[in-house]
Amino acid sequence: MERIEMDPRPLAVNLFSVRRELIADFEGTHARLAEMGYVGVEPMIFGPIPIELLPEDLRVPTPPAEEYRALLDRIGLEVASLHAPLPENRGPDQTGADDVLDFAEALGTDQLVLSSFMALPEAANAHADADLLDQAIDRFAVAADLAEARGIALGFHNHHFEWEVDLAGHFAWDLFWEKVDRRVRAEVDIYWAQTAGQDPVAVIDGLAARVRRIHFKDGPCVLAEPQVALGEGRVDIEACAAAAKYADWHIVELDECATDIFEALYKSARYLVDRGISRMGDTI
Repeated sequence: MERIEMDPRPLAVNLFSVRRELIADFEGTHARLAEMGYVGVEPMIFGPIPIELLPEDLRVPTPPAEEYRALLDRIGLEVASLHAPLPENRGPDQTGADDVLDFAEALGTDQLVLSSFMALPEAANAHADADLLDQAIDRFAVAADLAEARGIALGFHNHHFEWEVDLAGHFAWDLFWEKVDRRVRAEVDIYWAQTAGQDPVAVIDGLAARVRRIHFKDGPCVLAEPQVALGEGRVDIEACAAAAKYADWHIVELDECATDIFEALYKSARYLVDRGISRMGDTI
């Protein structure tokens, strides 16, 4: 086994991976991740959507930010970044910018990530509509100003559908990064990029220093098929890690897992640590 010559990055788990486990035992699930040796987590919040309107497996009872921070401190976990609504002030029915930014600040992270255009009210179809995409890009610029004033950066996370629709000879992914405010950072999900028929290394190279977070996952790269522990699927994890020279955090996410999720997360961590790609705590 060869080790990559790079400075190992701290490793976190995107909590979508363990959403069902969090519903069953919120604190215990965090503790188990820390016991594995993970350095941090990437939580998710859904803004103004009442929890009862979310799909059952997304009804994670996230506590107020100060309580959550105290829980994480007690367990020994950092917050790598936060998946959250875009910080905007768009009326009484939407979460205001300060609500989102206050939550991020209380958790101690300087990175907010929009998980998908589908999480953007009134522009959920931006990946397939050029006008909506331009509107989304404009909204990112306004949100970047609000976030920057609080010392927080904005990021965008991909799925596969940013490469699905031809918009006058271009994909939404390329148009977005060509036009969006230069302060916006990329959280590249290498698995979804490859599932969309893209070379994830080329995707990372194309954005270079804007790639500040990486989502590591592996599997067959087939839609609706479950994912597997890193190193057991089709994605060249090591090549992607070597390309992501500017990433501050490595984040494991398994949306749907073919095996026990905790076993897969542990095996994924071992894969990255044993190759000198990522850094864990003392437990692993």
